[in-house]
Amino acid sequence: MEQAILLTSVCIHDPHSPWHNQVTDVLLMNGTIAAMGEDAADSLPPHGSSLDGSGSVLSPGWVDLQVHFREPGQETKEGMVQGLLAAAAGGMTSVGVLPTTHPCVDHAGAVSGVLASAHRAHAAGIPTKALPLAHVSEQGRGQQISEMHDMHEAGAVGFTDDCAIDRVGLLQRALTYSLVHGKAVMDVPLDQDLNAGGVMHEGAASTAMGLTGSPSGAETMRIARDLDILRYAGGHLHFSVVTTAEGVELIRQAKREGLHVTCATTAMHLAYHDEDLLGFVGTLRMMPPLRSSKDRDALRLGIIDGTIDAITSDHRPEDLEHHDVEFMLSPNGVASLPSAFALSLTGVREVCPNEQEALSATLRAWTSGPSSIVGLDAHPLDVGAPANLTWFDPHAAHKPHVHTRGMNLPPLPEQTYGQVLGTFQDGRSWLAPR
Repeated sequence: MEQAILLTSVCIHDPHSPWHNQVTDVLLMNGTIAAMGEDAADSLPPHGSSLDGSGSVLSPGWVDLQVHFREPGQETKEGMVQGLLAAAAGGMTSVGVLPTTHPCVDHAGAVSGVLASAHRAHAAGIPTKALPLAHVSEQGRGQQISEMHDMHEAGAVGFTDDCAIDRVGLLQRALTYSLVHGKAVMDVPLDQDLNAGGVMHEGAASTAMGLTGSPSGAETMRIARDLDILRYAGGHLHFSVVTTAEGVELIRQAKREGLHVTCATTAMHLAYHDEDLLGFVGTLRMMPPLRSSKDRDALRLGIIDGTIDAITSDHRPEDLEHHDVEFMLSPNGVASLPSAFALSLTGVREVCPNEQEALSATLRAWTSGPSSIVGLDAHPLDVGAPANLTWFDPHAAHKPHVHTRGMNLPPLPEQTYGQVLGTFQDGRSWLAPR
């Protein structure tokens, strides 16, 4: 954001701000909110620009807890700079970068490497920050615990192996250490040995397609086990991707019990279900898999009542060579960053007749929910606060700003709403073509 930017007649959405739900002018200058209200236009310097925000919304910057940029090791699929550009175009001002790279992020030097790679994007004017996630175990093999304290000191915001932690003792020790450094231990609740080889949800669709399915119990058994370990060890446990109605209910009960447990689901799981794979749609193959329509609606309701703390894109880009293959060879994952917000908002709206309630719940899961999980500072949207903001139109038909290299973009439903107009942070900005 090299020049001052005035957003006129924009609606503020931040429950912690004195300007919440008010339509006003906002002046962004030198990385801060320089003025709001009647003073904003008068304070715009001659070299600044004015953008019409009629019908649009300005919120705190969105946080995506789980993306894969394939750097180092597979930069041709994305890379840090291209990934952060795609994130900015998707409305994200901060993203949690997964550690399952080659080499992986399992020591302090690798965490510093992630931050150094992100610096190149910032130098190019891209506003989105990379939040390094580090491995729970050495090399992500699930055996020996990693040097969690050193990686915390180097800047890691959380710990995940990006797969299920099978060993009880490993999860126990990781949670015990989290009592000291305060960072979440992130587990994927999925027992892949239950009906081993499952490539989608076990149900009528998998039967019709003649494919091995992964049952809902593969998730719920692990959630129940992990919650028992949390009761014993203490610490902060975060479930990276929850996909089942039963899983949501287990976490809801655990929160009522007072356990320090948080969870997320993905935009894809809020928008699609297992029957969308009929016809062998490889782009929708992911793990944990898309579940039933009943599960999908339970996830949506979990966003509305706050049981689910965060929505992630779980962005996993693939090049054409790996994407354009038959279903059984198709890799798990979707290049979902360009459409993650629109898919999640559209999905939540389908079970919530009150549009404002649906928008508030969706934004909470993209802002304060994920921010609290990784300990980001909160700054209510007001004069003098840092300009860490996302600007969007919740009612505009969605057309993705495709900056990702990923070829595995999701097939969008016909009526998908929510269009990102701009992202702002630390004096840098990304603005949609107008």
